[in-house]
Amino acid sequence: MKIYSQGDQAIIIDIEQEVAEDVTKNLVAVRTHLLNKDLPFITDIVPTESSMIICYDARDMIKHYNISSPFQYMKALVNSIQIELEHIENKQTACHFHNIPVVYGDQFGPDLEALLKYYRLSKEEFIQLHSKSHYFVSMMGYSPGFPYLTGMNEKLYVNHTSQKKKRVPAGSVIIEGKKCGIVTTDTYNDWLVIGYTPIKLFSPERDHFNLLKLGDNVLFHPKNPNDTELGDFK
Repeated sequence: MKIYSQGDQAIIIDIEQEVAEDVTKNLVAVRTHLLNKDLPFITDIVPTESSMIICYDARDMIKHYNISSPFQYMKALVNSIQIELEHIENKQTACHFHNIPVVYGDQFGPDLEALLKYYRLSKEEFIQLHSKSHYFVSMMGYSPGFPYLTGMNEKLYVNHTSQKKKRVPAGSVIIEGKKCGIVTTDTYNDWLVIGYTPIKLFSPERDHFNLLKLGDNVLFHPKNPNDTELGDFK
């Protein structure tokens, strides 16, 4: 693990490893421990797939907490948390498991037919590979509550996007490179849309507005369109 400054009021924790579930959950555990300390001078914590930026108010630390070197203090704090976590067998990460129903293909996944030719797979073979993979949320981004899902079967990796940008409704299940994602708000993009889920991942009306969180596990379940509330696809 490498810790370095980002400007004068932030540090970056870089795990220096490939994206993996244990790496993500270690970042989640560090973030959870920092939040539990309730330090008022920590202003934001933003994790990515294998790193995390921690923003702090250096002036507040110096003026009100007599911390002469905010960066060195934060670096020592993170190191102490990491040492503490190494001695904990079951890290408290507050991660959850989610079953996500998906209607695959046709008007619900307009790019699936072309992808099947690219993969040289039948629709049934594709669904089997996609729905039997165990995914974890390796990063949140792009739009509110949007999960980048790692864990897709390598046979489904793809090195291209759609030929042109198109409207992608909320609930669309997409593939991009080695990752899968679930669109949380209506957007225009060149993602490859393979299906649709009626599960609403983001709602500003909920106290916890994101259904999925960093480190959560996801499993997709194929659904019949006749058994599904189809939202914008009606």
